[in-house]
Amino acid sequence: MTEFGVADSKTLAQELWDRFRREIPAYADIDEADTVPSITAALMRLDSAVRARRDLTDEEIEQFHEYGAIRARLGVPLEAVLRGWQIMIAEIIERVGHNQIWVDRPGSTLMTVLVALLRVSDAATVALSAGHRDTAAQIQRRRDGLRDDLMRGILSGRFGLDELRSQAQYLGLRLDQRYSAFRAIGSEPEHTEWRIRQQPACRPPQGLTALLDGDVVGFFSGSTGPDVDDEYLGIGPRVELDELFRSIRIAGRVAETARLFGRSGRHTLIELSMRAAVVGDVEVGAALAERYLEAICDADASPILDTVDCYLSAGMNASETANRMFLHHNTVRYRLARFEELTGVSLKDPEIAFQVWWALRYRELGWSRPKT
Repeated sequence: MTEFGVADSKTLAQELWDRFRREIPAYADIDEADTVPSITAALMRLDSAVRARRDLTDEEIEQFHEYGAIRARLGVPLEAVLRGWQIMIAEIIERVGHNQIWVDRPGSTLMTVLVALLRVSDAATVALSAGHRDTAAQIQRRRDGLRDDLMRGILSGRFGLDELRSQAQYLGLRLDQRYSAFRAIGSEPEHTEWRIRQQPACRPPQGLTALLDGDVVGFFSGSTGPDVDDEYLGIGPRVELDELFRSIRIAGRVAETARLFGRSGRHTLIELSMRAAVVGDVEVGAALAERYLEAICDADASPILDTVDCYLSAGMNASETANRMFLHHNTVRYRLARFEELTGVSLKDPEIAFQVWWALRYRELGWSRPKT
Protein backbone atom coordinates (compact mmCIF):
# COMPACT_ATOMS: atom_id res chain seq x y z
CA MET A 1 0.00 0.00 0.00
CA THR A 2 2.54 2.53 -1.17
CA GLU A 3 0.12 5.45 -1.36
CA PHE A 4 -1.12 4.74 2.16
CA GLY A 5 2.39 4.68 3.53
CA VAL A 6 2.61 1.05 4.70
CA ALA A 7 4.33 -1.93 3.22
CA ASP A 8 1.40 -4.33 3.71
CA SER A 9 -2.16 -4.34 4.99
CA LYS A 10 -1.51 -6.93 7.70
CA THR A 11 0.98 -4.67 9.48
CA LEU A 12 -1.43 -1.75 9.59
CA ALA A 13 -4.36 -4.01 10.51
CA GLN A 14 -2.43 -5.34 13.52
CA GLU A 15 -1.50 -1.83 14.63
CA LEU A 16 -5.10 -0.69 14.26
CA TRP A 17 -6.32 -3.68 16.26
CA ASP A 18 -3.95 -2.78 19.09
CA ARG A 19 -5.42 0.75 19.13
CA PHE A 20 -8.97 -0.63 19.12
CA ARG A 21 -8.20 -2.73 22.17
CA ARG A 22 -6.70 0.25 23.99
CA GLU A 23 -9.24 2.91 23.04
CA ILE A 24 -12.58 1.12 22.53
CA PRO A 25 -13.87 -0.87 25.54
CA ALA A 26 -16.26 -2.92 23.39
CA TYR A 27 -13.28 -4.64 21.76
CA ALA A 28 -11.65 -5.62 25.06
CA ASP A 29 -13.00 -9.19 25.09
CA ILE A 30 -13.03 -9.78 21.31
CA ASP A 31 -10.64 -12.36 19.85
CA GLU A 32 -8.00 -10.95 17.51
CA ALA A 33 -8.56 -13.80 15.06
CA ASP A 34 -12.20 -12.72 14.64
CA THR A 35 -11.37 -9.17 13.59
CA VAL A 36 -7.87 -8.65 12.19
CA PRO A 37 -8.56 -10.59 8.94
CA SER A 38 -11.56 -8.39 8.12
CA ILE A 39 -9.57 -5.22 8.97
CA THR A 40 -6.84 -6.41 6.62
CA ALA A 41 -9.32 -7.15 3.84
CA ALA A 42 -11.01 -3.74 4.29
CA LEU A 43 -7.68 -1.95 4.00
CA MET A 44 -6.83 -3.84 0.82
CA ARG A 45 -10.17 -2.96 -0.79
CA LEU A 46 -9.86 0.70 0.15
CA ASP A 47 -6.36 0.79 -1.31
CA SER A 48 -7.47 -0.89 -4.50
CA ALA A 49 -10.29 1.62 -5.07
CA VAL A 50 -8.11 4.64 -4.22
CA ARG A 51 -5.28 3.50 -6.48
CA ALA A 52 -7.69 3.19 -9.41
CA ARG A 53 -9.51 6.43 -8.42
CA ARG A 54 -12.80 4.55 -8.70
CA ASP A 55 -15.91 3.89 -6.64
CA LEU A 56 -16.40 0.66 -4.75
CA THR A 57 -17.83 -2.15 -6.84
CA ASP A 58 -21.07 -3.91 -5.92
CA GLU A 59 -19.02 -6.87 -4.75
CA GLU A 60 -16.88 -4.65 -2.51
CA ILE A 61 -19.97 -2.94 -1.10
CA GLU A 62 -21.35 -6.37 -0.22
CA GLN A 63 -18.06 -7.28 1.45
CA PHE A 64 -18.12 -4.14 3.61
CA HIS A 65 -21.73 -5.03 4.45
CA GLU A 66 -20.45 -8.38 5.69
CA TYR A 67 -17.74 -6.70 7.79
CA GLY A 68 -20.49 -4.86 9.64
CA ALA A 69 -22.40 -8.11 10.07
CA ILE A 70 -19.32 -9.77 11.55
CA ARG A 71 -19.05 -7.06 14.20
CA ALA A 72 -22.75 -7.40 15.06
CA ARG A 73 -22.39 -11.15 15.49
CA LEU A 74 -19.43 -10.53 17.80
CA GLY A 75 -21.62 -8.25 19.91
CA VAL A 76 -19.72 -5.03 19.13
CA PRO A 77 -22.16 -2.06 19.22
CA LEU A 78 -22.50 0.03 16.08
CA GLU A 79 -21.10 3.14 17.77
CA ALA A 80 -17.95 1.19 18.65
CA VAL A 81 -17.67 -0.08 15.07
CA LEU A 82 -17.94 3.45 13.68
CA ARG A 83 -15.40 4.71 16.22
CA GLY A 84 -12.99 2.03 15.03
CA TRP A 85 -13.63 3.03 11.42
CA GLN A 86 -12.85 6.68 12.26
CA ILE A 87 -9.58 5.63 13.87
CA MET A 88 -8.66 3.60 10.78
CA ILE A 89 -9.40 6.38 8.27
CA ALA A 90 -7.61 8.98 10.43
CA GLU A 91 -4.57 6.71 10.62
CA ILE A 92 -4.56 6.22 6.85
CA ILE A 93 -4.79 9.97 6.21
CA GLU A 94 -1.94 10.64 8.60
CA ARG A 95 0.22 8.02 6.90
CA VAL A 96 -0.61 9.37 3.47
CA GLY A 97 0.38 12.87 4.56
CA HIS A 98 3.77 11.66 5.87
CA ASN A 99 4.57 9.40 2.93
CA GLN A 100 7.81 10.47 1.24
CA ILE A 101 6.45 9.67 -2.22
CA TRP A 102 4.54 12.98 -2.17
CA VAL A 103 7.61 15.14 -1.62
CA ASP A 104 8.33 15.55 -5.36
CA ARG A 105 4.70 15.42 -6.51
CA PRO A 106 2.23 18.28 -6.91
CA GLY A 107 -0.03 18.96 -3.98
CA SER A 108 -3.04 18.48 -6.23
CA THR A 109 -2.11 14.83 -6.67
CA LEU A 110 -2.13 14.29 -2.90
CA MET A 111 -5.47 16.07 -2.70
CA THR A 112 -6.87 13.77 -5.40
CA VAL A 113 -5.83 10.73 -3.38
CA LEU A 114 -7.42 12.08 -0.19
CA VAL A 115 -10.67 12.95 -1.98
CA ALA A 116 -10.78 9.45 -3.47
CA LEU A 117 -10.12 7.95 -0.04
CA LEU A 118 -12.90 9.93 1.62
CA ARG A 119 -15.34 9.07 -1.19
CA VAL A 120 -14.83 5.33 -0.92
CA SER A 121 -14.68 5.60 2.89
CA ASP A 122 -18.14 7.20 2.92
CA ALA A 123 -19.55 4.41 0.74
CA ALA A 124 -17.87 1.77 2.88
CA THR A 125 -19.25 3.37 6.07
CA VAL A 126 -22.80 3.22 4.72
CA ALA A 127 -22.40 -0.45 3.80
CA LEU A 128 -20.68 -1.29 7.08
CA SER A 129 -23.46 0.37 9.10
CA ALA A 130 -26.22 -1.29 7.07
CA GLY A 131 -24.62 -4.70 7.54
CA HIS A 132 -24.37 -4.18 11.29
CA ARG A 133 -27.96 -2.92 11.63
CA ASP A 134 -29.44 -5.70 9.49
CA THR A 135 -27.62 -8.42 11.40
CA ALA A 136 -28.25 -6.84 14.80
CA ALA A 137 -31.96 -6.68 13.95
CA GLN A 138 -31.96 -10.36 12.95
CA ILE A 139 -30.18 -11.30 16.17
CA GLN A 140 -32.64 -9.22 18.20
CA ARG A 141 -35.64 -10.81 16.48
CA ARG A 142 -34.23 -14.24 17.24
CA ARG A 143 -33.55 -13.26 20.83
CA ASP A 144 -37.07 -11.83 21.13
CA GLY A 145 -38.48 -15.10 19.86
CA LEU A 146 -36.37 -17.11 22.30
CA ARG A 147 -37.25 -14.71 25.11
CA ASP A 148 -40.98 -15.07 24.44
CA ASP A 149 -40.61 -18.83 24.08
CA LEU A 150 -38.74 -18.98 27.38
CA MET A 151 -41.47 -16.99 29.11
CA ARG A 152 -44.24 -19.17 27.63
CA GLY A 153 -42.32 -22.27 28.64
CA ILE A 154 -41.95 -20.99 32.19
CA LEU A 155 -45.64 -20.09 32.37
CA SER A 156 -46.68 -23.55 31.22
CA GLY A 157 -43.99 -25.36 33.20
CA ARG A 158 -43.11 -27.41 30.12
CA PHE A 159 -39.33 -26.96 30.33
CA GLY A 160 -37.10 -29.44 32.03
CA LEU A 161 -34.34 -27.95 34.17
CA ASP A 162 -31.59 -28.55 31.57
CA GLU A 163 -33.53 -26.90 28.74
CA LEU A 164 -34.58 -24.03 30.98
CA ARG A 165 -31.00 -23.38 32.07
CA SER A 166 -29.73 -23.65 28.49
CA GLN A 167 -32.19 -21.07 27.13
CA ALA A 168 -31.66 -18.75 30.08
CA GLN A 169 -27.90 -18.89 29.65
CA TYR A 170 -28.17 -18.20 25.91
CA LEU A 171 -30.19 -15.07 26.67
CA GLY A 172 -27.44 -13.87 28.99
CA LEU A 173 -29.12 -14.62 32.32
CA ARG A 174 -27.14 -15.68 35.35
CA LEU A 175 -27.89 -19.21 36.50
CA ASP A 176 -26.67 -18.74 40.08
CA GLN A 177 -29.35 -16.19 40.97
CA ARG A 178 -32.80 -16.38 42.54
CA TYR A 179 -35.50 -14.46 40.72
CA SER A 180 -38.77 -12.71 41.52
CA ALA A 181 -41.38 -12.71 38.77
CA PHE A 182 -43.66 -9.81 37.89
CA ARG A 183 -46.74 -9.19 35.79
CA ALA A 184 -48.07 -5.77 34.78
CA ILE A 185 -51.59 -5.09 33.51
CA GLY A 186 -52.28 -1.76 31.84
CA SER A 187 -53.96 0.02 28.95
CA GLU A 188 -50.75 0.46 26.92
CA PRO A 189 -48.82 -2.82 27.28
CA GLU A 190 -46.35 -2.07 24.44
CA HIS A 191 -45.31 1.18 26.09
CA THR A 192 -45.15 -0.46 29.51
CA GLU A 193 -43.03 -3.32 28.18
CA TRP A 194 -40.59 -0.89 26.53
CA ARG A 195 -40.36 1.25 29.68
CA ILE A 196 -39.77 -1.69 32.01
CA ARG A 197 -37.18 -3.19 29.68
CA GLN A 198 -35.12 0.02 29.97
CA GLN A 199 -34.66 -0.68 33.68
CA PRO A 200 -31.40 -2.62 34.21
CA ALA A 201 -33.04 -4.94 36.75
CA CYS A 202 -35.42 -6.23 34.07
CA ARG A 203 -33.02 -7.16 31.29
CA PRO A 204 -30.09 -9.62 31.03
CA PRO A 205 -28.08 -10.50 32.97
CA GLN A 206 -30.30 -9.43 35.89
CA GLY A 207 -33.72 -10.23 34.47
CA LEU A 208 -36.01 -10.56 31.49
CA THR A 209 -39.11 -8.77 30.20
CA ALA A 210 -41.62 -9.92 27.59
CA LEU A 211 -45.04 -8.99 26.23
CA LEU A 212 -47.38 -11.98 26.27
CA ASP A 213 -51.12 -12.06 25.66
CA GLY A 214 -51.47 -8.32 26.25
CA ASP A 215 -49.67 -8.29 29.63
CA VAL A 216 -46.06 -7.52 30.49
CA VAL A 217 -44.37 -10.41 32.29
CA GLY A 218 -40.84 -11.04 33.43
CA PHE A 219 -38.52 -11.58 36.36
CA PHE A 220 -35.59 -9.90 38.10
CA SER A 221 -32.82 -10.95 40.47
CA GLY A 222 -32.04 -7.75 42.36
CA SER A 223 -33.76 -6.26 45.37
CA THR A 224 -35.46 -3.57 43.29
CA GLY A 225 -37.61 -4.72 40.42
CA PRO A 226 -39.72 -2.82 37.90
CA ASP A 227 -41.51 0.37 38.76
CA VAL A 228 -44.76 1.53 37.16
CA ASP A 229 -47.16 4.46 37.39
CA ASP A 230 -50.77 3.75 36.47
CA GLU A 231 -50.42 0.03 35.75
CA TYR A 232 -51.32 -2.83 38.07
CA LEU A 233 -48.07 -4.61 38.93
CA GLY A 234 -47.87 -7.89 40.82
CA ILE A 235 -44.60 -9.21 42.27
CA GLY A 236 -44.08 -12.90 42.94
CA PRO A 237 -41.84 -14.52 45.58
CA ARG A 238 -38.10 -14.97 45.05
CA VAL A 239 -37.41 -18.50 43.80
CA GLU A 240 -34.88 -20.64 41.99
CA LEU A 241 -34.90 -20.57 38.19
CA ASP A 242 -36.80 -23.85 37.89
CA GLU A 243 -39.60 -22.54 40.16
CA LEU A 244 -40.25 -19.36 38.22
CA PHE A 245 -43.56 -20.70 36.88
CA ARG A 246 -44.92 -20.56 40.46
CA SER A 247 -43.62 -17.02 41.03
CA ILE A 248 -45.11 -15.82 37.71
CA ARG A 249 -48.45 -17.44 38.53
CA ILE A 250 -48.55 -15.65 41.90
CA ALA A 251 -47.46 -12.35 40.31
CA GLY A 252 -50.32 -12.67 37.82
CA ARG A 253 -52.80 -13.35 40.60
CA VAL A 254 -51.59 -10.29 42.52
CA ALA A 255 -51.76 -8.06 39.41
CA GLU A 256 -55.29 -9.22 38.61
CA THR A 257 -56.38 -8.66 42.22
CA ALA A 258 -54.95 -5.14 42.13
CA ARG A 259 -56.77 -4.44 38.87
CA LEU A 260 -60.12 -5.69 40.17
CA PHE A 261 -59.82 -3.57 43.30
CA GLY A 262 -58.54 -0.55 41.35
CA ARG A 263 -55.22 -0.40 43.21
CA SER A 264 -52.58 0.74 40.72
CA GLY A 265 -48.89 0.48 41.48
CA ARG A 266 -46.67 -2.30 42.75
CA HIS A 267 -48.02 -5.01 45.08
CA THR A 268 -47.01 -8.34 46.58
CA LEU A 269 -49.17 -11.25 47.66
CA ILE A 270 -48.69 -10.33 51.31
CA GLU A 271 -49.97 -6.80 50.70
CA LEU A 272 -53.10 -8.01 48.90
CA SER A 273 -53.32 -11.42 50.56
CA MET A 274 -56.96 -11.46 51.71
CA ARG A 275 -58.16 -9.55 48.67
CA ALA A 276 -56.46 -12.17 46.51
CA ALA A 277 -58.36 -14.81 48.47
CA VAL A 278 -61.63 -12.97 47.81
CA VAL A 279 -60.87 -12.93 44.07
CA GLY A 280 -59.77 -16.55 44.08
CA ASP A 281 -62.74 -18.01 45.93
CA VAL A 282 -65.91 -16.57 44.45
CA GLU A 283 -68.18 -19.16 46.08
CA VAL A 284 -67.11 -18.12 49.58
CA GLY A 285 -67.66 -14.46 48.77
CA ALA A 286 -71.08 -15.11 47.28
CA ALA A 287 -72.16 -17.17 50.29
CA LEU A 288 -70.98 -14.55 52.77
CA ALA A 289 -72.61 -11.75 50.77
CA GLU A 290 -75.89 -13.67 50.80
CA ARG A 291 -75.63 -14.23 54.52
CA TYR A 292 -74.65 -10.74 55.66
CA LEU A 293 -75.52 -8.26 52.93
CA GLU A 294 -78.83 -9.35 51.46
CA ALA A 295 -80.48 -8.80 54.85
CA ILE A 296 -79.67 -5.09 54.46
CA CYS A 297 -82.21 -4.49 51.71
CA ASP A 298 -83.98 -1.29 52.73
CA ALA A 299 -83.24 2.25 51.59
CA ASP A 300 -80.55 2.62 54.27
CA ALA A 301 -78.50 -0.31 52.90
CA SER A 302 -75.65 1.70 51.38
CA PRO A 303 -75.05 4.05 54.35
CA ILE A 304 -75.19 1.11 56.77
CA LEU A 305 -72.79 -1.04 54.78
CA ASP A 306 -70.41 1.84 54.14
CA THR A 307 -70.34 2.58 57.85
CA VAL A 308 -69.70 -1.07 58.74
CA ASP A 309 -66.89 -1.18 56.17
CA CYS A 310 -65.24 1.93 57.61
CA TYR A 311 -65.71 0.58 61.14
CA LEU A 312 -63.84 -2.59 60.29
CA SER A 313 -60.99 -0.70 58.60
CA ALA A 314 -60.78 1.65 61.60
CA GLY A 315 -59.99 -1.21 63.96
CA MET A 316 -63.64 -1.48 65.08
CA ASN A 317 -63.36 1.91 66.76
CA ALA A 318 -66.66 3.80 66.52
CA SER A 319 -65.15 7.19 67.36
CA GLU A 320 -62.46 6.83 64.69
CA THR A 321 -65.15 5.73 62.23
CA ALA A 322 -67.13 8.89 62.99
CA ASN A 323 -64.04 11.02 62.40
CA ARG A 324 -63.25 9.36 59.09
CA MET A 325 -66.81 9.62 57.80
CA PHE A 326 -67.48 13.10 59.24
CA LEU A 327 -70.50 11.76 61.13
CA HIS A 328 -71.81 12.18 64.65
CA HIS A 329 -70.78 9.22 66.77
CA ASN A 330 -74.45 8.49 67.56
CA THR A 331 -75.15 8.10 63.85
CA VAL A 332 -72.31 5.59 63.58
CA ARG A 333 -73.53 3.62 66.59
CA TYR A 334 -77.09 3.57 65.21
CA ARG A 335 -75.97 2.19 61.84
CA LEU A 336 -73.79 -0.47 63.45
CA ALA A 337 -76.61 -1.52 65.73
CA ARG A 338 -79.00 -1.63 62.80
CA PHE A 339 -76.64 -3.93 60.90
CA GLU A 340 -76.37 -6.28 63.88
CA GLU A 341 -80.14 -6.24 64.34
CA LEU A 342 -80.87 -7.11 60.69
CA THR A 343 -78.19 -9.82 60.44
CA GLY A 344 -78.48 -11.25 63.94
CA VAL A 345 -74.73 -11.15 64.55
CA SER A 346 -72.27 -9.17 66.67
CA LEU A 347 -69.41 -7.33 65.01
CA LYS A 348 -67.44 -7.72 68.24
CA ASP A 349 -66.90 -11.36 67.29
CA PRO A 350 -63.56 -11.39 65.34
CA GLU A 351 -64.62 -14.30 63.11
CA ILE A 352 -67.92 -12.61 62.27
CA ALA A 353 -66.11 -9.33 61.57
CA PHE A 354 -63.75 -11.11 59.19
CA GLN A 355 -66.62 -12.79 57.36
CA VAL A 356 -68.42 -9.47 56.98
CA TRP A 357 -65.21 -7.86 55.68
CA TRP A 358 -64.94 -10.66 53.07
CA ALA A 359 -68.57 -10.10 52.03
CA LEU A 360 -67.95 -6.36 51.68
CA ARG A 361 -64.91 -6.96 49.48
CA TYR A 362 -67.06 -9.19 47.31
CA ARG A 363 -69.57 -6.33 47.14
CA GLU A 364 -66.77 -3.90 46.24
CA LEU A 365 -65.96 -6.00 43.17
CA GLY A 366 -69.58 -5.69 42.03
CA TRP A 367 -69.89 -9.42 41.46
CA SER A 368 -73.20 -11.26 41.45
CA ARG A 369 -73.82 -14.68 42.86
CA PRO A 370 -72.11 -17.37 40.68
CA LYS A 371 -74.40 -19.66 38.71
CA THR A 372 -74.80 -23.21 40.02
